[in-house]
Amino acid sequence: MKRHFLSIVASCVLLVAMSTAASAAGFALYEWSARGNALGGTLVGRADDPSAVAFNPAGITQLDGTQIAFGTSLAAPFAQIDTTDAAGNQSTISSNPALFPIPHFYLTHKINDKWSFGIGEFSRFGLGFGYDSDWAGRFNIIETSILSASLNPNIAYKITDRLSVALGIEYVYVSVGVKKDLPPAAALVGTPRVGLIDGGRSHLEGSGDGYALTAGLHYKLDNWRFGVGYHSQAKVKASGDTKITGAGPGAMLFKDGEYTTKATVVLPDMISFGVTYYPTQDLSIEVGAINTRWSTYRNFDLDLDVNGVAVTNEQPKKWKDVWRLNLGVEYAIDDAWTVRGSYAWDEAPENAQYVDYMIPAADRHLIGTGVGYKYGDWTFDVAYTFIIAEEVDYDEASKNRESGVLPGKSKNGVTHIGAFTVGYSF
Repeated sequence: MKRHFLSIVASCVLLVAMSTAASAAGFALYEWSARGNALGGTLVGRADDPSAVAFNPAGITQLDGTQIAFGTSLAAPFAQIDTTDAAGNQSTISSNPALFPIPHFYLTHKINDKWSFGIGEFSRFGLGFGYDSDWAGRFNIIETSILSASLNPNIAYKITDRLSVALGIEYVYVSVGVKKDLPPAAALVGTPRVGLIDGGRSHLEGSGDGYALTAGLHYKLDNWRFGVGYHSQAKVKASGDTKITGAGPGAMLFKDGEYTTKATVVLPDMISFGVTYYPTQDLSIEVGAINTRWSTYRNFDLDLDVNGVAVTNEQPKKWKDVWRLNLGVEYAIDDAWTVRGSYAWDEAPENAQYVDYMIPAADRHLIGTGVGYKYGDWTFDVAYTFIIAEEVDYDEASKNRESGVLPGKSKNGVTHIGAFTVGYSF
């Protein structure tokens, strides 16, 4: 019983290291501006608006005066999951409707011909899904709502007219709320669940923070632009309380009450590349790639206070390094209007042995489009992204009965993301 309880809470505490919105393979986010969404994130080589703070801070040396930009992305994820329980009963569940905001804000200032400063607020990791409270997979997850924000100041230096570099510090704050059911006690030894002591429901609320380094490089060559952006690992120390309600009267390990939980999770580093070509002054094409080193995420240790006894539990994940490949095209119709389009492929890092219902998506395909409008010193950008997620097979993960994952698969996974950004140049 103790081992099962710990594994459930451990998988919840992992989420303390995440962000908001179910829109990325693994739980990385790239929705850092409306223009960036429309271009599939291909602003590493361009890096020519205030959101360069997030994509490639070296690019802010291209911006004159003082500029600000702010807005949000709104993500609406959906997925269905087929399950088969121990009695052979098959069912299909749809995720509950949800809308997750992913806000962003940037400010840049050109200090002189060589030095520039920029600061941004955005989200780099995220996850969010919810299901009916009585569904077959409720012992793995019922719902999760996770929020995060990165605050990232950078300083950039123009070495030559062609080459710029940047360095910054990223502060990451995260908070989370997660619900799931604990199975009846006797179910742990394989007996039928009918009439057994109710295991209760766990509700985790926690928060934590950490720091990362950021860096960038940007190079101009006639009609070409080359960029590299980097976010280092961030060690997040998280703490919170897991509240148990509805536990049966015979429960021994976890009666109704709150249990202190702590964990340290290392979020992976990611490096972005972008090459942009300008066939004409009004047309630009960028191809890019992002490598996220999820192989650093092999497990995590959970410290749990159970009735005054400190217990450490390790939860394996064993994810792999993954790539995100993208292509973005932008065309200026005239001095006011610009149109954009993109495609991106996002590789999933999860290990088939440890997948769960928190991320019901494998590799993903993203199609983006958007429009920009300039009026005097103002800019207005809107974008829409349609994400198609490939299926997840849960048969391998279901062999671990304590995970609460049943044989089956996810299907029909899609996410709709709308976004807007408003900018002003002083």
